Amino acid sequence: MEIYFNIQIDCEATQHAVNDPALGERAIRGVGEVLAETGTRGTFVVIPTDMKAHSAIYKELEAQGHEIGLHLHPADQGYQEFLGVYGFEDQVEILREGIAVFFDHMGYPPQCFTPGYASANDYTFPALEAVGLRHGLVSIPTRNLPQCACVWGNSPLEVHYPHRYNRCVTGDVDFVDVPATVDVESRMWGGAHPQDLRIELVDAKNHWYTIHKNVVRQAKAGEALPVKHLKVCTHNTFDYRDPHNFRRETLLGVIQSARRICEDEGCELVPATTADIAAQYREKVPLPSGGVQLALDTRGRSAVSKGS
Repeated sequence: MEIYFNIQIDCEATQHAVNDPALGERAIRGVGEVLAETGTRGTFVVIPTDMKAHSAIYKELEAQGHEIGLHLHPADQGYQEFLGVYGFEDQVEILREGIAVFFDHMGYPPQCFTPGYASANDYTFPALEAVGLRHGLVSIPTRNLPQCACVWGNSPLEVHYPHRYNRCVTGDVDFVDVPATVDVESRMWGGAHPQDLRIELVDAKNHWYTIHKNVVRQAKAGEALPVKHLKVCTHNTFDYRDPHNFRRETLLGVIQSARRICEDEGCELVPATTADIAAQYREKVPLPSGGVQLALDTRGRSAVSKGS
């Protein structure tokens, strides 16, 4: 039983709140070293200003087998901070601006996308489809931060095609959402955010529990869950090149824990990019056509009817 293991790095060291491109370079080079040392694979999603600053390094990382995608914080393009406050047309415009910068520096349009703060609304997935984006981490299940236009409710924990009109259910949008791996029972930030595998939030010991819960849950699902995954996240705003940096030590501990837990549970941990995970999903799950019918358990109605 395979569990696909991806490490995602949101690259945003040049955004106005950080504005430290030198730190960003040390971070992505350091993460690249960790990935090489551990035989793992990364997905680097990059805001336009980071792409302008470090495109040569992203090309090096891509040549090493890692994925480069698009990340957006709209405020750094002159818009409001959160993508999820915009309608369809505005989101398409914001996305196309970012895609153009990516194309200018990488020579091809991005396939992978993650919005800053996981900010999205019911226009977002159709907008991603409209501009040709194919997959990415968009949702953080159970995250509830309306102040960031980020409300995910009980959205799917698993890889899925999103719904065309409701971001929290599955549907027929031609985009594969690979959600962040979360522990819905462990809450942070006053209960608004689930603990996820974000390296900078807690230490490797605490991440062990999130990894273990998700591996066990997915292993029990068996063939009913066609693609199983673990998604680790971090940012290029920490000095991963420093061998004594706490985040680097935590990342190494998370990788080690994931391998041991999978081995203990009889699973194979498969290093993957987000593109690899999406490709596996598309191969195993055809894109629905003609919309998706939601199922509602109505057995209780018949029982009440018989009782009366």
